[in-house]
Amino acid sequence: MLAVIINCSRLAPCSSTLPHSLIMTTPQYNFIIIGTGPAGLAAAMTAAKSGKKVLVLEKEGSLGGVCVNTGTFPSKTLREAVLHLTGHLKRNVFEKDECSTHNAEISMERLKQRLHNVRTEEHAIIGSQLERNGVDIIRGNASFIDPNTILVEQLGKDHTIQVRGDKILIATGSKPRNPKDIPFDHKVIVDSTSILTIERIPESLIILGGGVIGSEYATIFAALGVKVTLLDKGDRLLKFLDHEITEELQKNFPKDNVNYISKCGNFDIEKIGSVAQVTLDDGSVYKADCLFFALGREANTESLAIENAGIRLNEYHYIQVNELYQTSTANIYAVGDVIGWPSLAATSIVQGRLAALNALKTRVETFPTIFPFGIYTIPEISYVGITEEEALEKDYKIVIGKCMYHELPRGQISGECEGMLKMIVHKDTREILGVHIIGGGATEVVHIAQMALIHNDKIDIFIDNIFNYPTYSEALKIAALSASNKI
Repeated sequence: MLAVIINCSRLAPCSSTLPHSLIMTTPQYNFIIIGTGPAGLAAAMTAAKSGKKVLVLEKEGSLGGVCVNTGTFPSKTLREAVLHLTGHLKRNVFEKDECSTHNAEISMERLKQRLHNVRTEEHAIIGSQLERNGVDIIRGNASFIDPNTILVEQLGKDHTIQVRGDKILIATGSKPRNPKDIPFDHKVIVDSTSILTIERIPESLIILGGGVIGSEYATIFAALGVKVTLLDKGDRLLKFLDHEITEELQKNFPKDNVNYISKCGNFDIEKIGSVAQVTLDDGSVYKADCLFFALGREANTESLAIENAGIRLNEYHYIQVNELYQTSTANIYAVGDVIGWPSLAATSIVQGRLAALNALKTRVETFPTIFPFGIYTIPEISYVGITEEEALEKDYKIVIGKCMYHELPRGQISGECEGMLKMIVHKDTREILGVHIIGGGATEVVHIAQMALIHNDKIDIFIDNIFNYPTYSEALKIAALSASNKI
């Protein structure tokens, strides 16, 4: 590991006669960050580059938090590996017999090896960044003694240490919500962490939860040829999306391998032998080789002893913060998934940086009001701004501009013909209110739309300027022309 590791030789003279569980001397830091996910890392880099003495505490054996180890990196790596191994991206380019997939080449072992390689590389990058910037690391579980003092139970060591910080930032992330009445064995009945450790690709899979995580994994496994049953308590998949984007996703589920069932109601989960079974209130019974429980996450706070620091939780059991990410205790800040919505890696990075700047009084800033969402289903989805439904609720006069991917030259050339770009435009002002994309390059193209929304641009910014041809970005110009014609 490249990062600097604090050990007892740096804190106090060591002796073989020290009693078990002795508390070592207490070093003082300007800034202590608990957690090394995107939010914690951004805060650590910001504080270190401001010339502060910074300590990072990490309770897990690997750096990077949930994002690198069980969340964003693994799911997106798995998605890319599946797209390549299954020939999914080639299916509309070559004849079918040239795109056949040899199932023997695709196994969980092969997929997990790819996950391991990506994680290992990222661990080294994070460690190197912290080392280059002079950030100290202690590996171990942190708990508050008081608002400035933290007790650390070090991993693999027989003693604890105390550290003190002028400012402390909590970036401990979240974990799967695993109700006690669900019979998790993490082999047949799994959560978002243990699904990455299953031994083989199942022939059938039940996913409980129609949110982002459930939808992403449903399409990933569907592309592998797995028969997926996606059970959703809501009345519409990914209901925060524009309704046409959701409909387009359902029309283009990989290989038609996802059976989506809305309004599933309550359920009873059992493991019968090596099979998972779900029984719904209406008597419907579903069985599969594996069941993935993807109904929510919860903040990682239970081991922090936050009550000793006077930190309050909100009604949803996330840490309560103000617009500067300051908790109910003035010198303690919190960012990322541990404070709840929007719980994105991208927003967590910004939150970490802003919280550090605010805490150090370097620059007082608030969080951007316009930012994109990316959903890595197959096909991928991204949007910025308001949906058609939200515009109508606000009684805006709107027109809709569209570009269908099957009419887009780049879509024909690349073989990614599924999808669309939808633009919400104010009829009177020609101002762009929202852009919603499903299909190739969605999570990249959306950033151009984001810049337009930030600057309150009209559709003419796209109509009057030149785009590379052929590109996915050209869909913005076509949608803008579509909206202009309606105006």
